Amino acid sequence: MINESIHGNSHISVDGDIITVKAVGSYNKEGIIKAIDELKFAIEKFNQKKFKLLFDYSHTEGGTPDVFEKINECNIWLNSQNMVAKALVITSPVNLEILESRTPARNPQNAKNFSDKISAMNWLKNQT
Repeated sequence: MINESIHGNSHISVDGDIITVKAVGSYNKEGIIKAIDELKFAIEKFNQKKFKLLFDYSHTEGGTPDVFEKINECNIWLNSQNMVAKALVITSPVNLEILESRTPARNPQNAKNFSDKISAMNWLKNQT
């Protein structure tokens, strides 16, 4: 049975030490909780080994205010993991500004924003 209260879709894939999260649509709290749970599951499979993240937000339409609270909580958790680097593909300057202003836990991370996935992946591959 599909939970109709969930808004937003995420697709997670792993290639070597890079976890890619492709987010699609508009997110609500239930949708982001599901996406974060899936991400945590993928990270836990690394068994404390180093990993890199690529978030592709190029197909998102934003989210409700509580989405950003959950994203910030996730970033607090990520800061305690063996994350080497994080690349964000985000094409909307407005969405980027909202994300940056509402998720201060991202600040200490080795993270960079990109407008295309190829540049983001190339940067990630060079992070150690």
